[in-house]
Amino acid sequence: MAQAGLYGSILPAAWSFMLALRSRGLGTAWTTLHLRYEEEIARLLGIPANITQAALLPVAYYTGEDFQPARRLPVAQVSSWNQWGDGR
Repeated sequence: MAQAGLYGSILPAAWSFMLALRSRGLGTAWTTLHLRYEEEIARLLGIPANITQAALLPVAYYTGEDFQPARRLPVAQVSSWNQWGDGR
């Protein structure tokens, strides 16, 4: 339960950070691949041992102006209503 609370507070903060970057002409991508090497990354970036790493958000200026909505499956294929598998 504590873990859900911890990560539940990180997601909205990271999303807000990502939106703020976009409004300033910067872009980022959420990644957790670095967590496999968490100790090495902590040493490389100077992150103290008592800090929990949850995501890495590299930041850079993006090129181009061709952002488009991502292609998505219909909501009924990826959600349920009242019971598992009942996607309306």
